[in-house]
Amino acid sequence: MTLTKQKKLTLFSIFGISYWFFGNLYEAIVFGPNWIIEDPEHLKHLNAFFVNSSPTAYFIPMTLIAAFSIWVITFLNKVEVVKREYRMASILALIITVLTSLIVGFVLSKMFGPGFYENPSAGSFYGKIWNILNAFRLFLEIATIYYLFNSYRKLDKLN
Repeated sequence: MTLTKQKKLTLFSIFGISYWFFGNLYEAIVFGPNWIIEDPEHLKHLNAFFVNSSPTAYFIPMTLIAAFSIWVITFLNKVEVVKREYRMASILALIITVLTSLIVGFVLSKMFGPGFYENPSAGSFYGKIWNILNAFRLFLEIATIYYLFNSYRKLDKLN
């Protein structure tokens, strides 16, 4: 991979993880506080809101492409000075992807859709869990952006 292509892919990865970060930050500010209310009717209204679309349409394509692009540049990297940063970004992207899978599979599935209707009184409990896990995810996304940006800066100095 040429240095120019590597820089462009690094910028794309920064954009992708930033996209993921700002989507999660938006949810933390707009949705998160509404998910911890101890009223099952409240979450029932939120369930009714996500009928024609869901956050999945926003997150899935770009977040997976961003994580994959980080793994590609880590694997194809031949520049010694950025190996550590790419390795750290790659590991963090893996942790974020696994954490997100756990959040979606075990938390959000109990808050929305059929999982919510099985036990509506537990919705706010899962909302609290989501808020805590999302805070960790936001921190990991910032760390990933930090390592990618440092990589980009080092690559830019090589020109």
